[in-house]
Amino acid sequence: MKRLLYIIMFAGAICSAQSQVLTLDSCLNAARQRNCTIQSALLDVQISQQVKKQVFTKYFPQVNFVGFGFYALEPLVRVYIPGLMPTEEGEAALKAILDALKEEDPNISDEINMLRWGVSAGATLVQPVFMGGRIVNGNKLAKLGIEASEKKVEISERDILQEVEDTYWLVAGLYEKRETVSQVKQLLDTIDTVAQSAFTNGLVTRNDLLKVALKRNEIETKSVQLEDGIVLASRALCQLTGIDYTGELELEPFPEDNAVETYVLVDSFIVSGRPEAELLSLNIKAEQLRKKMLVGEALPQIGIGLQGGYNNFFERHRWNGFGFAFVRIPLTQWWETGHKIKEQNLKIAKAQMMQKDLMEKMTLQNEQAFNQLNEAARMVAQSESAVQMAQDNYNLSMMNYQAGLATMSELLESQALLLQAQNNYTDARISYRAAQRKFNSYNK
Repeated sequence: MKRLLYIIMFAGAICSAQSQVLTLDSCLNAARQRNCTIQSALLDVQISQQVKKQVFTKYFPQVNFVGFGFYALEPLVRVYIPGLMPTEEGEAALKAILDALKEEDPNISDEINMLRWGVSAGATLVQPVFMGGRIVNGNKLAKLGIEASEKKVEISERDILQEVEDTYWLVAGLYEKRETVSQVKQLLDTIDTVAQSAFTNGLVTRNDLLKVALKRNEIETKSVQLEDGIVLASRALCQLTGIDYTGELELEPFPEDNAVETYVLVDSFIVSGRPEAELLSLNIKAEQLRKKMLVGEALPQIGIGLQGGYNNFFERHRWNGFGFAFVRIPLTQWWETGHKIKEQNLKIAKAQMMQKDLMEKMTLQNEQAFNQLNEAARMVAQSESAVQMAQDNYNLSMMNYQAGLATMSELLESQALLLQAQNNYTDARISYRAAQRKFNSYNK
């Protein structure tokens, strides 16, 4: 009994998950959490943070340990005792001593062997005092890297969420077009019924029935194309949001409100608040810091340190240690560094020129987004009135056809115009929502 209850609960959970209605907000939240591009940008922020932590360690002393040991098959130092003394008298005395020792111990050799094995270990601590400002500027540069990565996250999230919303409304619009096609099929059923009645009464020829059948085939073809478009758009939405595609998505109904907002053109769009503009400013600051680091390569470097060690080479344990200070003054690098600084000055000028050019382009981009938004708002109003006119035209054509005042071709043409007007209205509403988000994202 319990197993049956668990099965029922599990099946209910699956049905509940499958029947979950996707809203625009839920898709946007899913994209923030699962989209590969956004997650990759967030990882870049973490990478930049680790780089800053690495550079920060340069403030602290650098400690190194070195250990060394050896064992030789033969002694590294071999000295033959006869012949060591520079005079004959000394040589004779040395030989007499050696002969006397051999009388006591015949195993005494004529050679002195040393350094067959040995060990050595030592540690060095170096504290940088002045490195030409490269440590300080390197930390500032690493901090700018974090800020730049965060701005790239903002750009990636904005662009991806724009694409998610565009795709979401595309799927919702295709669903609405499916309903429109379904309504058209019902209209064709009505037209077919009217045509059949007129043909039975001898008012029209069989050609009218054939025209209706051909129109039905045309609508069926469009319906198949529409279903293919729904599948592709749904897969694209799932790929952007990281949602598993398990079949047709269930979205909330396309908003019924037709309210649109017309924006007023301003004298100039402010683009300094956009993350792209801030990223350009960070790029210039980074190039300026790189110049300071190049200058630091030509400045003196000062440091202090300690060194201690142990060795055992002659079977004697020895310990030693000392403190030291060093000053390194590069003399031959001034020429090369001078050219590096000139190169960096050109890079700074290039970054400033790119900033000016891209700021102008972003201003034009904002104006274009403004124009597209107002054009989309006008298209919504025009398309809505066009639907009403097409509906009135179809109703009039139907009455005229039933009264014998219009042909089947005219009636089917009015039906096609109605379908086109309804689809244009759907496209206009989708375009307006996409243009609205794009404009708002550029002008926060």
